[in-house]
Formats: sequence, C-alpha cells, structure tokens
Amino acid sequence: MSLKLMFSVLTAKAKRDSAESLRHRISKGARYLAELLTAKYYLRMVTVVGAHARTLARPRIINLGRIEMGRHILIRSILVPAEIGTSRRGILRIGDGVRINYGTSIYAERAITIGDRVRIGPYTAIADTDFHDPYDRSVVPAGSAVVIEDDVWIGARCTVLKGVRIGRGAVVGTGAIVTKDVPAFTVVAGVPAKHIRALDPSRFVQESYA
Repeated sequence: MSLKLMFSVLTAKAKRDSAESLRHRISKGARYLAELLTAKYYLRMVTVVGAHARTLARPRIINLGRIEMGRHILIRSILVPAEIGTSRRGILRIGDGVRINYGTSIYAERAITIGDRVRIGPYTAIADTDFHDPYDRSVVPAGSAVVIEDDVWIGARCTVLKGVRIGRGAVVGTGAIVTKDVPAFTVVAGVPAKHIRALDPSRFVQESYA
C-alpha cells in the first residue's frame, strides 16, 4: 500500500470515528436530558429532591412521611419498578450520587439513612421493620433505624434488616441477608451475612457523582 493510499484510508477512518463519537455524545446527552426531565414528574411525591436527580423508567413512590433525596441520584426501573416508601412517621434520607437499581424495595417505618455514592443492586430489599407482629398480623411493629454509610456497595438480591448499620466502603455480596452491623471497608456475604475479608481503605477510589 502506497503512503498516499494509506494516508487516505487513515483520514477516512478518522472522519468516520469522529462522526460515530459525535453521534454517541449526542445520544448520551439526549438520554441524560430525558432522565432529568422524567425525574421531575416521577419524583413529584418526594419531599425534597436535589439537583440533577434522574430516573430511568417510572419508580413507585409512596410517601406518607418524609423522603429526602440528594443530588445526582439515579433510580433505574427499566425491568421492574424500584419501590420507595415511608409510613406516616417514617423518614427516608438518600444522599448524593446514589444509584438504586430496578426491583429494589426501600421502606422506612421509622428511619432509614443512605449515605453518599451508595450503589444498590437489583431486587434488593431494605426495611427498618418486620412489617407484621408475629401474633397479631394486623399490627406493624415499631421500626428500628437502618443506616447505610457513604460509598457502600450492595449487590443484587440482598436484604438489609432493621437496626443494621453498614459502615463506609463496605461491600455486601449478592444474595446476602444482613442481620447485624457491618464494619467499614469489610466484605460480607451469605445467609446470614458473615465477614469474608477486610478491604484496604488506602486503596479506595471515591466515585464522582455524575
């Protein structure tokens, strides 16, 4: 192949790649804008919503108490709606940069606090109550607060039970049932969730919101 022909081929490829990159950026920007706009409608029942909140399809929101959502959150409901609710006395606080996946269920009878940059996998359940008294099923027991600190990663199909605190940077393995506190920068897994290994905090890279 001559140098002239090689230059022509490379130039054509560069133009094609540039056009594809531009289309990708336009598509990504349009999708981002759509997620911002739908969030304004889908999250209208939320008490406080921070800037740049996004939704991908429609979540189910039942807010009888108070729900506060931070900036740059993203709620995905593409296959099964995420469900987020509070009782009349319940308070749910969700921090900045949180990602909530489809099929997730979060319910605060009393109080649930989710820190910044938390990642919650599909079909995860987080509740601060047992929902029914074992003897009188019409009675909802008093809740016991749940706290999920910053930078926690919760895998798919996990369950976080009442009264639990999950420390910063911890990882909850897929399918785990968390029945007791999880120390910071610890990996837990299993039923019930047990310590698997410790993480090195010095190696942790904090994610950006956007």
